[in-house]
Amino acid sequence: MSGTLLLVALLLATQAPASPTPARPAPSRPGLSWEEADSVTRVLRRIDRRLRSGRPASRDTIVVTEGQLNSFVNLTLAEKIPPEMSDLELDLRQDRLGARVLLDLDRLRAKMPEGGPASLLSMLTGVVPVELSGRVESAEGLCRVDLEEIFIGGVSLPPALLAQIVSFATRNEERPQGLDITAPVALPWTARQVRVRPGRALVDFYN
Repeated sequence: MSGTLLLVALLLATQAPASPTPARPAPSRPGLSWEEADSVTRVLRRIDRRLRSGRPASRDTIVVTEGQLNSFVNLTLAEKIPPEMSDLELDLRQDRLGARVLLDLDRLRAKMPEGGPASLLSMLTGVVPVELSGRVESAEGLCRVDLEEIFIGGVSLPPALLAQIVSFATRNEERPQGLDITAPVALPWTARQVRVRPGRALVDFYN
């Protein structure tokens, strides 16, 4: 969950978009569309071409709507979302990010050592809704989400405990310590800052 869920998203866009395939699955819920997802892919490819040619990524602010972001993350980047998560929905507000996702706690626990931080949620099983909200801070090529409210299956969770769970759940050979959701995330493609407004994200670049 890159920044957490931004940084899942705003920042799942740090991943190179996958090439479209001839047969693509239908969107899993209303509000998602391949047309909007593809519009983000085209922007990212244009940025990549400009950088490869030695030009600035973009001389203008790039605006990504909430619908485009949700479609891109859930459709184009579906394979990059951890398998324990599904039906991710991002809510862009004034300087704030909200996220809702379904989390399979049983699959998550299978990744973690017995007695780890996820054991504190032992009263919950199966697939449960997770809701997050926090303030987005971004400047000088970095972005961070300061989490303020976290609910898993209706149970309020301290940000520090969630950070431990995410750290354990995301450990692998490339990242033995897991993902630190409290740390700032470096923005890709010479982006200078991300400004979050109701229903849209604005990305400014160094020129």
